[in-house]
Amino acid sequence: MFVGVDIDATAVKLVELSRARSGDMPQVRCWGVEPLPLGAVEATGAGAVIGDANAVGEAIRRLRTRIGAKARGAALAVPHVAALHKTLRVDADLSDDDLEVEVALEAERHIPFPPEETALDFEPSHLCLDDPALVEVEVVACRLEHVHQREAAAAAGGLKAAVVEVETAALARAAHLATAHSPTANGGDIGPILLAALGARTTTLLAIDGEAVVFAHQEPGAAEESAAGPADGLARQVARLSQRCMTDPGVHAPQRLLLAGDHAATPGLAEGVTEHLGLAVQVANPFPGDDSTADSQPAAGPALMTAYGLAQRGWTAAAGVAD
Repeated sequence: MFVGVDIDATAVKLVELSRARSGDMPQVRCWGVEPLPLGAVEATGAGAVIGDANAVGEAIRRLRTRIGAKARGAALAVPHVAALHKTLRVDADLSDDDLEVEVALEAERHIPFPPEETALDFEPSHLCLDDPALVEVEVVACRLEHVHQREAAAAAGGLKAAVVEVETAALARAAHLATAHSPTANGGDIGPILLAALGARTTTLLAIDGEAVVFAHQEPGAAEESAAGPADGLARQVARLSQRCMTDPGVHAPQRLLLAGDHAATPGLAEGVTEHLGLAVQVANPFPGDDSTADSQPAAGPALMTAYGLAQRGWTAAAGVAD
């Protein structure tokens, strides 16, 4: 089993999945949130930077014990702003080994980190429309220190890091799963959507088409000042970012906007965003109706979107190993 572990500037959030009694989709076995001591993680321009891996690890260990988590493998995320994304075009006939070498060589020319300090991941996307002999490859890179910080924190918490990805990928996966079975989805086709993740220290705005992130922006999360109160300030921030996103040529007529993160359930926020944008707005819950999400904690689902997306990634990785 794998557990999704989301480490932000104020807390550790954990989601563990288990096999459902029927069907292929796993269900949430347990989840929890554990506050971090002041200074354990700092919010910087490069995202959440772990300053004290042992303190974060102790929080992970306490949380695992409190909720009864059994998994030993962890899926972790590095901040969006710490990662670089590039699309490369390479020969479509390359073997897997040759593709890895070619991507590494191309990455050296495009990524401003020394190779020995770089964590690199890639995935072939699709054949180039203007030249089918070439394939587009999506490449993600970040400094190794961001990966090592999270691996050290997980190890201090009794976990082994098995998967590390960019947090926006986990958010997009959770958003897709949260909406694919929505009553408003048309046969599972949910169309392009926007996702505003309102964290404790940052706000992230994504445009998602299927499971692909076609636009991403992150900024410090302080709500804009508003005499009408915090919900209106958050609504204005989300609307401003959404309008900026919708001017991007890669974003095509989003059908709705999902609110996620610690402040997603702020009373009046969804209504305020709808008023500003004219889009259908809903508070995202990756596991609606699951018994593990107690009625006494209505904000738990949206706040756990990243951790849930990571847990699903770990579940997929485990299935791949089993296969």
